[in-house]
Amino acid sequence: MNNFIKISALEVLQLNSKSGAVYTGRISFRELLTIHRLTERKESLVDPFGELNYPIKFDDDEEFQRHLNTSKLNDLNKFLNKEFNDENQNIIFPSSVILSLDLNENNSSDLSESDIENLYIQNLSSCFVLNENGINSIYIPKTNRICLIVDGQHRFYGLKRFYESTNDSKKKENILNFQFVATILLGYDAFQVAEVFANVNFNQKPVNKSLYYDIFGSSVKEKNEIQLAHFTALHMQNSEDSPLNGMIKLLGKGYGLFSQAFFVEKLLIHFKGKGVWTELYENYLNDGEKFLIIPTFLNAYFKSIKKQYNDCWPKKVTREEKEVYSAYKYDYILCKTTGMGAYFRLIKDIFPLVRHLNSEIEIFEKCNSIFSKLSEEDAKNLFSKNGEFGQGGSEGFQVRLYKELKIIYGL
Repeated sequence: MNNFIKISALEVLQLNSKSGAVYTGRISFRELLTIHRLTERKESLVDPFGELNYPIKFDDDEEFQRHLNTSKLNDLNKFLNKEFNDENQNIIFPSSVILSLDLNENNSSDLSESDIENLYIQNLSSCFVLNENGINSIYIPKTNRICLIVDGQHRFYGLKRFYESTNDSKKKENILNFQFVATILLGYDAFQVAEVFANVNFNQKPVNKSLYYDIFGSSVKEKNEIQLAHFTALHMQNSEDSPLNGMIKLLGKGYGLFSQAFFVEKLLIHFKGKGVWTELYENYLNDGEKFLIIPTFLNAYFKSIKKQYNDCWPKKVTREEKEVYSAYKYDYILCKTTGMGAYFRLIKDIFPLVRHLNSEIEIFEKCNSIFSKLSEEDAKNLFSKNGEFGQGGSEGFQVRLYKELKIIYGL
């Protein structure tokens, strides 16, 4: 069986394990080094509501992980250096790495090792499981990038970096023989694996919330409110016609004025319970097209705000040879969390006044008639970062500004 890595493992029975199976076992650094794969979530540049992309296509997307943390890797490298130079070294990673592998469609309980060897020739990218005297053996083909590290990537890459940095043959051999406790997912599709990743990382440890919304907005094949909010965020970020183009920090990082998580959460308010877009959300779930008034409204709404308060609207700056929005070079709070939070709340008061209109231009003109009640000069004082509402971006400041705007606009 030279074509396989053989791992002895126990099957773990858990609640609602869906179509796949969960095993626990051990795998050496040497073995994982030859087969591992690690993906990182990348910013989407697609406008889901653009002409070429609508109706939206649902594809498997395995790029759901967070980027490797350089600081964490450096700390791990220092730890390994210290422990390897200590006679009483204590290098222990007791928690499991979580690995995901495909299960061969020909896998069955009546296969033998020779059968697996023959079937291997037909499929180099999936595993077999044999139960031999009550012990499960997982046969993993020695194929590059066959094994996705769902969780534990920093532990693995910390060892990998240390392994590649040392010339000490004894240290190298010790690392190659190092064994990880492993939880192995077999037969899970890309979304199910992404769901496991999110549940581990968001329910058990703090990870960027924008990544959570990005995962559950794009990977899921069944429509839900996060997905609609996510697609709307991508549209407003990526459409060249959008007044918010480039302002949203996708995955919660990089240039921009507010995070993807902030934008999505403000939209979700209007999809739930008695939200102003509850019926439109139901239309989305039922494959209708009436919900498309949402991006149309948002484009008109924010274009009107930009027109009325142009002096308070952010201007792009040059960073790393690119034109971007930077919160550090912006003297107002109109398009930061306080201002945007207030205007997102105001949607529930303004949308009912325009829902009967049929075009972006009509909505734009109606919004202009409302927003013109606040002069540009007064807006500069109201939205100044040195003014009453510029001292923080908390929910409290957002609500207070919202109430102030309701009075000014007579809503």
